[in-house]
Amino acid sequence: MRDIAEALLALLPADVGYADVRVVHRTHEQVLVELDGPGEVGYDDSLGLGLRVVVGGHWGFAATHRLDPRGLDAVITQAVGQARAAGGAGRVALGSPVTTRATWSSPMAVDPFQVALSTKLDLLSATVKEASTAGPLVRQIEASVDFYRDHKVFANTEGALIEQTLTESGGGLLVNAGDGNDLQRRSFPQGVPRQIRGQRGDFATAGWEHVMSLGLVENASRIAAEAVALLTAPQCPDEVTTLIAGSNQLAMVLHECAGHPMEADRALGTEASLAGGTYATPERRGNFRWGSSIVSAYADATIPGGLGSFAYDDEGVPAQRTQVIKDGIFLDYMSGRESAAALGLESTGAARADGWQRLPLVRMTNICLEPGESSLAEMIAGTKRGIFVETNRGFSIDDQRMSFRFTTEVGWEIRDGKLGRLLKNCSYESVTPKFWASLDALGGPDEWKLHGVPSCNKGEPLQVAHVGHGTVPGRFQKVQVGR
Repeated sequence: MRDIAEALLALLPADVGYADVRVVHRTHEQVLVELDGPGEVGYDDSLGLGLRVVVGGHWGFAATHRLDPRGLDAVITQAVGQARAAGGAGRVALGSPVTTRATWSSPMAVDPFQVALSTKLDLLSATVKEASTAGPLVRQIEASVDFYRDHKVFANTEGALIEQTLTESGGGLLVNAGDGNDLQRRSFPQGVPRQIRGQRGDFATAGWEHVMSLGLVENASRIAAEAVALLTAPQCPDEVTTLIAGSNQLAMVLHECAGHPMEADRALGTEASLAGGTYATPERRGNFRWGSSIVSAYADATIPGGLGSFAYDDEGVPAQRTQVIKDGIFLDYMSGRESAAALGLESTGAARADGWQRLPLVRMTNICLEPGESSLAEMIAGTKRGIFVETNRGFSIDDQRMSFRFTTEVGWEIRDGKLGRLLKNCSYESVTPKFWASLDALGGPDEWKLHGVPSCNKGEPLQVAHVGHGTVPGRFQKVQVGR
């Protein structure tokens, strides 16, 4: 793969002002077991390269799975021809040159691709069996594990040559219960914001050991019992009240309210046609009150095991930590080389592409809340009336990432400092700065948990990124729920 990357760059015509190539070998294994159904196994393997060039100040891009001499000539012709066809004088600014030469592999204890298929099927079958003990109202059970490996080589005309291998593992459980009048679902360890088979649950840049740490079998009967109980649970009340959000629910709010809005390319308008703009405009950087003074957040691609962790992004920029919110103030963006240069900044190393056939885009890495000084137990004990919600079910948010509504799989009423009845169809709505300004308590360091979400969508054509969120439970005052 290194030889292919270097050979391709050597073939470029003289009028190419800058170029980079990514050769990517991607492997994905998925194992799925359902209620009353046989196990399903999927295995995908792809190898190809993507070439970006700058000619006359314009970008050109092409990708191919043909890595022979004819294929390399064809991809150069296409990418260079595309840039030349733009015509006129353009300008691409990329900031400081990237000249790194390095090799890196993500750490793991047990290679998931070396674990026997029978072992994976046995784990998932045992999970389904435990979930099925909740009774005949359980209509659907899906237990799944997924494993990814990207072996990629990046090289550019500035002298960089970087080889990385990333291995990611995860798994989860979905239970649907129905009684003919209602349908309720519970997921574990966390929900997924879109209906997909597999890729459910929690993921990490790690090996089989991460799957074994999830406790799928141990939690299956409880999760299924909650799905059944939700069928007869009362509706979430329609009121303005205190809201306590669990760690994995707050992860999705952080994702939508801070992650996407603070991607620099969105602030520059390049997402407008698909996903809109952002309240985090350049003139607000460093002065916009995003939330209460107890909330700070950062993007960090160096966290061990984070699903958004790596050593170098897909432009060769080193992984790093970036403070995006400090004491409630919007402070900085996640960026790639071009978007950072347009803002007069240096890249934060957040350019990533979904495989070899897509362009690198600015993608959030691990977006994390800094923990506070409270705990979930203390928040509940200090609340006279409110609700506690957990596990995201769905959301809607406007094109500036301001007004939003989230729904959750499960909730509990809080009365006089204690958890009360189970509640179904819980929802809450607010406006980003108003919601985060109402935050008055955050869980402490011992409750901080890093969640891995393998289904973040962005771009045209659509790209799926794997991202992480480190969060704690949080309490918010005077929130509209249940409407």
